[in-house]
Amino acid sequence: MSVAISLIVLAVMFSTLPAAHADAGFVSRTCKKTKNAAMCVAVLRDDPESAKVTTAHDLASIALQIAIDTADHNGAVIGDLAKKSQGTPQGDALNVCLGAYVDAAMDLDIDGRSGFDGGDYAGTSKLLSGAKGAGDACENEFKGIGKMPPVTAIDIMMTERCSVAADLVGLLIHK
Repeated sequence: MSVAISLIVLAVMFSTLPAAHADAGFVSRTCKKTKNAAMCVAVLRDDPESAKVTTAHDLASIALQIAIDTADHNGAVIGDLAKKSQGTPQGDALNVCLGAYVDAAMDLDIDGRSGFDGGDYAGTSKLLSGAKGAGDACENEFKGIGKMPPVTAIDIMMTERCSVAADLVGLLIHK
């Protein structure tokens, strides 16, 4: 009896392996069509659901949500830092950063998501390209006051995630 159960367990395990491998292969093949395949795969790994999808549309949707979540997260982090630095040049710069991230998050969450879901991939791609500028706006604000930005890492994350999402959404635009 024990041998029969072991064989059934092994059969179930091996029958699911090709499907999981095929999903990882799909992500890799789709990401190779973007400007930075390695970054695309790395960003999509942030959401385990990406390994389960089988369409470029679904991958683009996941990447868009990752970009939205990043904008929301970065805005919250910057908001906390800005509160702690009120009344200082750094606090003023952080408030500019916060404004850029709040705008990006709203653009992506409201207009980007509804545009994507409605099939306006070109419009969504433009919003993603604009949103990735939130990090640049923040970095430039700190350059203007001659200080090192305390949020460079999350600014880079925003740029990368929006770039990947824009590339994947761009694959859906019929040229």
